[in-house]
Parts: sequence; structure tokens; C-alpha cells
Amino acid sequence: MIGQTVSHYRILNKLGEGGMGAVYLAEDSHLGRRVAIKFPTRKEDEKQFHARFLREARAASGLSHPNIATIYDYGEMPDGQPFIVMELVEGKALSELLHEDKLTLARALELIEDIAAALGEAHSRGIVHRDIKPSNMVLNERDQIKVLDFGLAKQLGNGEAAHTDPDARTLLAMQTQSGVVIGTPLYLSPEQARGVPVDARSDLFALGAVLYECLAGKPAFSSVGAGIVEIAANIIHVNPPPPSTFNPRVPQELDRITLKALAKKPEQRYQSAAELIKDLRAAQAVLHEDDIGHTRAQRIEAAHGTGHVSALATLSDIFKRPRISVGVVLAVLVLAGLAGWLIWRSLQPARHQPTVEAARWYETGTNALRDGAYYQASKALEQSIAADENFALAHARYAEALMEMDNIDRAKDELLRVTGLTPDRSVLLQLDALYLDAVTATVRRDFVGAVKSYGEITRLSPSQPQVYVDLGRAYENNEEPKKAIESYAKATSLDPQYATAYLRAGILYGRQQEIASATAAFDKAEILYQALSNIEGRAEVFFQRGFLFRNVGKVTEARPQLQQALDLARAINNQSQQIKTLLQLSSVAFAEGATGDAQKYANNAIELAKGSGMETLATRGLVDLGNVYFARGDYAEAEKYFGQALEFAQRNKGRRNEARALLSLGSLRIQQSNADEAARYIEQALPFYQQGNYRKEASQAMLLLGRANILKGDYAAALKAYQQQLENAEQVNDQSQKAIAHEGIGTVLALQDHYPEALSHFEQKYTISVNLGDRKGMGYGLVERGNTLWQMGRYEDARRVLDEALALANRPDGGFKSLLAVIYVNEAGMALSQRRFPVAKEKGQQALALAGTQYAEAIEAKRTYGMAMAFSGAAREGRALCEEALAMAGKKDPSLLSRVQLALAHALLEDGDAQGALATTLRAQESFARAGQQESEWRAWFVAALASRRAGDETKAREHATRAGELLADLEKRWSPDVYSTYLKRPDVQDALNQLKEDFGLGR
Repeated sequence: MIGQTVSHYRILNKLGEGGMGAVYLAEDSHLGRRVAIKFPTRKEDEKQFHARFLREARAASGLSHPNIATIYDYGEMPDGQPFIVMELVEGKALSELLHEDKLTLARALELIEDIAAALGEAHSRGIVHRDIKPSNMVLNERDQIKVLDFGLAKQLGNGEAAHTDPDARTLLAMQTQSGVVIGTPLYLSPEQARGVPVDARSDLFALGAVLYECLAGKPAFSSVGAGIVEIAANIIHVNPPPPSTFNPRVPQELDRITLKALAKKPEQRYQSAAELIKDLRAAQAVLHEDDIGHTRAQRIEAAHGTGHVSALATLSDIFKRPRISVGVVLAVLVLAGLAGWLIWRSLQPARHQPTVEAARWYETGTNALRDGAYYQASKALEQSIAADENFALAHARYAEALMEMDNIDRAKDELLRVTGLTPDRSVLLQLDALYLDAVTATVRRDFVGAVKSYGEITRLSPSQPQVYVDLGRAYENNEEPKKAIESYAKATSLDPQYATAYLRAGILYGRQQEIASATAAFDKAEILYQALSNIEGRAEVFFQRGFLFRNVGKVTEARPQLQQALDLARAINNQSQQIKTLLQLSSVAFAEGATGDAQKYANNAIELAKGSGMETLATRGLVDLGNVYFARGDYAEAEKYFGQALEFAQRNKGRRNEARALLSLGSLRIQQSNADEAARYIEQALPFYQQGNYRKEASQAMLLLGRANILKGDYAAALKAYQQQLENAEQVNDQSQKAIAHEGIGTVLALQDHYPEALSHFEQKYTISVNLGDRKGMGYGLVERGNTLWQMGRYEDARRVLDEALALANRPDGGFKSLLAVIYVNEAGMALSQRRFPVAKEKGQQALALAGTQYAEAIEAKRTYGMAMAFSGAAREGRALCEEALAMAGKKDPSLLSRVQLALAHALLEDGDAQGALATTLRAQESFARAGQQESEWRAWFVAALASRRAGDETKAREHATRAGELLADLEKRWSPDVYSTYLKRPDVQDALNQLKEDFGLGR
């Protein structure tokens, strides 16, 4: 390993190795600094272990505290081995200091307080360390204690115990690979020793054990010759004597604090680090004189020797002497505490005050961020930093702009500068500290943390409208559009002239297809920007309005809006606005059929981006442009733009845009039914999204992987992917991703004919969409429910929800026209099952006219329309439509292919081609059987029976009929008697049952 380069870290030396893994000294070739890289020991459950390790590393990387060793980076080796890059803390471990007898009691309490503060920060973010011990605490060259190994303790285990007792890492880490014990589990909590779930109070117990050792000079639970089992038993059952038993200089208050921290029952301990800190500070007040006098507290090995008597011991003796009044003692304590506080205050660094110029540029940059003008924001913030390099908030906001521009590595560098400038955020003004926390959380994609910090800022500054815009942007990032709109509304209620708030609200209304609300918000923003003579703001309004019109298919209205945006952007030479507007004009020109103009606009945008150093913006625009062609069915053009975007992103190291291009290519391949290539693209994008906490994109990738597996016919793998997606969404309570996961699970179950279970998931998806105000999700949720309901024979319920979907799709203020084709396909299918062939023909024809280039919908439309024609006496025309559908389906989507084959078999039978019908339906039957689609399979056997009889093979006809009857009867066990009874009442099922009984003698 030594001499190798991992990512951009060159391995220099090995720092240590144990059961948990190996730690190496490395040099960051980008920043020229030394770091520590940890490679965990490989586990048998490699895939789950990697996922856990990276998940915990991501969580720990969000911690920002002066007493926590910073996690800089994390990733995987080419062979899949994960690693984590940490701050290199050089100094002495607390374990060394304990053995050197060089800690005063006062200094020990200061260190324990700092460690408790670090734990409090971690616990507030849901992270439990689980391996608190002196060797994990290092005093650096600035005499500052650092807690190491956050986020790793959960991940590391040994063999079977890793599954049953993930918290016993301290014990496990004390064994070599040969099983020889090289240490003792001195700092386990009783919960860990028992192997039961733990929470933050487990860390506080371990810290209590460290405090005990600092005070008493010996571990709390060790005894001569004790091994692991004995020590674990002591931890669970034995209460240690007070520290003063071994060190008489320890006052009773410290005995009380220590033993409370070591209480066996978690509810009897300190419930938070803050509680412990409060008591430690109270106890510390009496130790300041001791610390000033440099008198050292001794460990037990030296306690009986000669030495200076500490002030603490003197005060302790005073309490034992009845001749001194309590009032005098209290006065002494108050004076000592006041003196200590004054000394502490005098040692605190002065708060940094940015220069006037830096503050001015900072405000400009921050407002640009709120507008979504990230390039302009970055330039203004660069000016702010140039005016004052020590302005931490400017560096933080600059990191945010860089992140939005897909310059992730530079964003991380800026955050490191922020950490260097503000090692102790407790000295900052509360609002400044909260802003730093909020922006840092945003850059690290901890949007829940960002919402929390911005929410606290609004509580402290409730009359400031801009803080509600910041909170709204945090809600946007966290996929909570309703709350974001509420925040923007609050901003405009405080300042009706706040154009940015109207602009952001308009963008969100547009995404939700609430056209009237979006237009009203944009109109208000335009008026305000006009009054302010803000040309850039007006250009953005015209762009967003044009973008909205293009998205809802109002191409004629979109063009003049975008042209006006382009003219304004050119007037002020705003290149970023010009680039994105040219790309949107390209998509509009394509929609109008002006392909030459479309290409010209796109090329102009790309050239301008190259010349302006804005390749990132061009890359993003190319993906957007590709998606326009993709949506319109021009897959060749879509692939061209996706490919260009991927090339740009890889050349410019834009990792987010690279992943986005890969995901788009994967989606394209799925639409083309190329499952293997789709999976290859998606699997390249997925690690970036997972490691970077891009929840929405990671969920989309998992959804696409599920669809790829459906294309392969691997329903088990697809179901597993969606269930994992649902589990992840539930862990972080991400409602939008839960909706997507329920939709995926429901789709797989419906494809396997598990209609009752599928309906449950579709209903949950619809309910979530309603709660989120996601009208598109509501529309598709209604269709999914309707499709499932009619297949179960619940026609009235199906009719009701499909009518709701139809009303939503046809809303005058901007519906979802793409839904109409899907609705009509389902209505045609329902009419076929009801034997209402004229209605089925009408709906099938409507679906076919609307489907256009929607691949699956066009095939389903031809299938249903073809069957309706065949059953209506136009067998030849129906057969032709079904054959066209079969040719379109190809061989890459087994589920769709088998449905089309069964439809074609019906049409062939109606057209008098019994042999063709038999061969076709048996191919469908084989596919249904492989996929476990029992409801579809019995219908395929039934058609096979009819075809065999018409072909003159009565024996085969009865065999096929018998098999159809058996599978149909078995559905009652698979579903339930009630569901089965309703299903049997379907007219098409009734017709088939009657023929099976009357023509084949079944059930008599």
C-alpha cells in the first residue's frame, strides 16, 4: 500500500493496524497537506458492510466541532474497498497522559468537558460514537483535545457478532486475528456488554469511565488478573467505589458526577451531554485556583508519595471542618468561579469583523444565491474573500455557490478554510454560528440540518424577510415544496416588495403545474424588478416563465418570453443567463419543427459556455436539452446531447453532471428496452449519489435499476431494489421518495398479478402524493389504482378513480396531457374485460392518437385497439394492429411482449388462424409461468384450449382447458375468497368459465 495513490492521496506510511482495519499517513496532492486514511477490515457481508460504512462516513462527515477530528473525504478503491480520509491529529493520546501522571484535576475536567461538547454535537445529529476511550482522544500540538473515529464504531465487528451485537466493537477490537486478547473492554456501557441497542447515553457512560480513570488514577471496572468476561460482568453488575476512595483530593461533588455518569440504568444517568457539562462546569469553579497554582493531581500509583497539596484538597478539607462557616466557603467558591470566568473570557479570541467592502460583496453574493444566479454569486463572493480573506461566512457561501456549480472538490476546500478560520464556533455571534452551520450543512447535503439551522435563524430574527427565503431554499433542497412556498409567502408578507421571494415561489408553483399561481408570482416579481431597474432579475423572470410554458406544451407562448430573456441578458452581458436561455430556445425550436434553428441555438450556447469558462452550465443545459428530445421520442438526438454532456462533465471533472448524464443515458436505454446497457450506466452514477447524500437522485437511480430488472424479467431483483429504496426513504422520512418506492413495489406486484398487494402500495403512493401536493404523482397514482381495481373486477371503483385522473389531466390551468394516453389505454382495457367492444374501440383509438412517441403507451394502445377491432368483427384489422404492437415490443420487455402475444393470439383466433393463435399463446404462457403471473397464465391456457380445438386436436384442447381451470381455481388461495369472488364476476372471466364448463366439461 505504501507508495500507492488512492484518489488524490499518496500513501506515505502505516500509522497502525488492528481488528478494525489499517490507518495510513498520506499526502493530499491537491492541497499539499498530510491526512490519515483508514481502510476498514473487509467483511464477509461485503456489500452491506460497504453501504453501512459509507453511510456512517457521510453522517460523520457532517460533524463540525473543534473537538472532533474532521472527516475530509470518503470513497472506494477500484476493487470496492471503502476508505475514509480524516484529519491527521498529531499529539499525545489521553491514555498516554494518564500514564504519565501529567494531568491536573482542573485540566482533566476541562478535557472531559470538551469531549462531552463533542459528543453533544454528534448526538444532536443522531450519531452515537460507541467507542469512547482514552486512546481515541488525542491532545494536539495546540493543546486541544480531539475525539477520533466518529462514525466508524457502528461499522466494525467480527464474524457473527457483527450481526448480533454491533455495539461490542470495543471488545472485538481488542483481539488479534488469532484471537489473542490484547486489551480489555474497560469503557463498554452495560448495554454494549449485554449486546442490546444503545443510544447517546451509552457514550456518556463511557465518558464517565474515562472521567473516573482521570480522577481515581485507575480504571473503574478492572481488577488484578481480570479478563474480558470478568470485566464485562463488572460493568453489568458491579458499582465501582467513588474516585475519592483512591484519590482523597477528589471532592464529593465530583464523586457524585462520576457515579451518576456510571449508573447501570440509562435513565438514571445524565440524559444529555449538556447536563453533564453543566455539572462539570459547576465543579470546575472550585478547581481554578488549583489549576493556576500548577499543582498536579496524581494517579493512584503516586498518590501515597510526597507532593504539593492542591487547592481542591484544601477546599475539600474545609468542608469537613465544622468550625468554618458555610457562608465563607460559598463566598470563596463564588469568587473563585468569577475569577475563573474572567480568565476564561480574557483568553477567548476576538470575533472577526469583516471589512465594509467584504460585507458589501458578501451581501451581493448572498442575494444572487437566493435568486439562483450561482455564477454571479461566485464572482461576488470571490470579491468578498479578496477584500477580507478571514471572512468565514464569505468562504462558506462561496462553497455553496461552488457546490451548485458542480465544483464539489473546490467547495470542500472552502469548507476546510471555514473550519480553519472558525475552529471554535462558540466564540461567534449566535446568528453567525447558525449561518455557518446552515451553509455547511447545505454544502454537505445535510438538508435536514440546514432546515433546522435556518429555522432557528428565523426564530431569532422573525422580522427579517431574507431569512425566510433562506429557509425556503433549504426546504426546496429537502424536497418539501409546500413548506418552501409557505416560507416565501412569509417573506413577502414581511416585505411585499421582495421580488426574489415571488420569483422562487413562481418556480415552485411551476414545478407543481399550478400555472395560474406561477404566472401570478412571476408577474409580481417582474413588476418589482422593473421598479428596481434590475435587468438581471427581469431576465430571470422571462426565462422562468418561458421555461414553464415550454414544459406545459405552450410552445408559442414560450418563445417570446425566452427571446426577451435573451435580449436582456445580452444587454447586460450576463453570459450564464444567455447560455441557459439559448438552450431553452433550442428545445422550443425543436418542438416547433425548426430543427436547424434548434441546432444553431444549442451550438451557440455551447460555444459561449466554452469561451466563458462555464462548461458546467453548458453540461447541465445539454442534459436538459437531451431530455426534451427524449420526451418527444427523438432518441438519436437525445443520445447525442447526453453523450456530449457526459464528455463535457468528464473533461471538466463535474462529477454531479457526469452522474446526471449517466442516469439520463440509463433512462434512455430503458426506454429502448436495453436493460443490460441501462444497468451499466445507472450503476456508474449510483455510487456518486449515494456517497454524496443526493437522496432524490439516488432514489431515481434505484427506481431505474428496478425498471431495468423488470425489463429483464427479474422481478425478485426489482422488488428487492424498490424495498431497499422504501427502507432508505423511511429512515430519513423522505415522503417523495417513499411515494416513488411504493409505486415501484406496486408495479412489480401488479406485473406478477398480485393485485390486492399492489393496490395497497398504489394507495399509499397516492396518499403521499396528495399530502405533498404532487399533482403529477396524484394523477399517475389514480391511474395505477384504477388499472388494478378493474382487473380485480371492481369496475365502479375503477371508473371513479379514472374519472378523477381524467379531470386532473384536463385541468384548464395546466393538466398533464401525457396522462391522457395512459388513462385511455386503461379505459380500453376495462371495456374489453366488460365485453363493451365499441367503447373499447373508441378508447383504444383515442389512446393511439395521443400516445405518439410514448413507447409503452403506443404499444398498449395498439394492443387494446387491435383486440377491440378483432372482437368487433374487424379481425383482419385487429390482427394487423396487434402484429404492429408485437414488432414494436421486440424481445427486450418480457412482460409487455407476453401481453401483446396474448392479444395477438386472440386476434389470430378471431381471424381463423388457429395454429398461429396456438403457437403465439403458448409463447405467452411460458413467459407468464416464468414470471409467476398466474392470472395471466390461466387466460393463456384458455386461449390455447380454444385454438387447439379449432385446430382439431381435442386431446390437447382438454389438457389446456384443464390446466386453465386449475390455475384459475388456485387464485382463490393466492388472493382471498372475497377478492376471488369479485374477480370471477368479470364478464370476460364469466365467458371463459362458461366455455370451460359447457364446451370442455370442467366443473360439472
